[in-house]
Amino acid sequence: MALVLPAVSRLRPLLLFAGLALAVVATEHLVTTRPIFFQRPALPMAVAFDVLVGLPALFYWLVVRRYGLPLSTLVAALGACLALATWLLPAGQQQPLRALAFLPALLEGATLALAVARAGRLWRAYRAARQHRGRGPSLGQALEQVLGWPGVLLVAESNMLRYAVLGWWAPLEVRPAHAAFSGHRESGFVALMATAGFLTLIETAAVHLVVGHWHPVAANWLTFLSLYTVLLLVAHAHAVRLCPVLLSDALLEVRVGFAWRVVVPRAAVAAAAIREAPAPAADMLNAAKVLLASSNVLLTFAAPVVVAGPYGTRRTVRRLALYLDQPRAFLGALAGGPAA
Repeated sequence: MALVLPAVSRLRPLLLFAGLALAVVATEHLVTTRPIFFQRPALPMAVAFDVLVGLPALFYWLVVRRYGLPLSTLVAALGACLALATWLLPAGQQQPLRALAFLPALLEGATLALAVARAGRLWRAYRAARQHRGRGPSLGQALEQVLGWPGVLLVAESNMLRYAVLGWWAPLEVRPAHAAFSGHRESGFVALMATAGFLTLIETAAVHLVVGHWHPVAANWLTFLSLYTVLLLVAHAHAVRLCPVLLSDALLEVRVGFAWRVVVPRAAVAAAAIREAPAPAADMLNAAKVLLASSNVLLTFAAPVVVAGPYGTRRTVRRLALYLDQPRAFLGALAGGPAA
């Protein structure tokens, strides 16, 4: 019972979103099945706005922002909302959705054209970056520099697929002369991810059967997006397991899966203590949310540092809250002599 209550508390924002989303969908379904819906031309646009803007906004505020999830989850939510809007709106009232049908193809074509046009710059950037970093990281850095936002998306999705597919056999991403500190063993993080993935698969089967009775195409899209979500959960679990916090005699590298990463000189840490994260503030980042855990280490930096987030996002912070399996050992190594 003691283990169930913390798990429920962690899932409270997700459950709140699920309740609000069900209420919105029920309301929109009631509106679209009334005779007045076909007499008011503005109603289809209003329903499309509620589903394609309102629901993703709720998902971002209550789930993505609360847990610090990658923005790819928001992209998946947008796709699910598009399928939901297609199911809700009758066939003759889907004018607001027709303009969106070509959006994925346009984005893919624009990204491909941009990559071809900048192939020469991409090769030069890759060669320059490879002199300072490994082959894999240098390619990602070159893509981000040359392609801009499309390159950031491509690198993020490639990393996600790499962890999801190859993470089962990949070794820990550690380096010589670095002490490694994990953050997934004692929190039950892997069990939570496995439970979330299993529940998602069950829900996917049930939703496919129910929605498929009325709209097979929407059911297939929802199934695809649910399976993508499971893939994302698998990748997140592997990334957290394979990317511990690293401490050397000169540097501190904090990695929380592929969600947050910051590398600072060891001397840049002005204070470190075992404590939970204080109240949310503009100068603090609680990276433990990505682990669905309460933080137990608070780092305070001598000057603001830039933390790299998913999909090219950046946060400038003075305080960083973490969850570590062995917080006292980490603080002892940080304050003591050689780290490894």
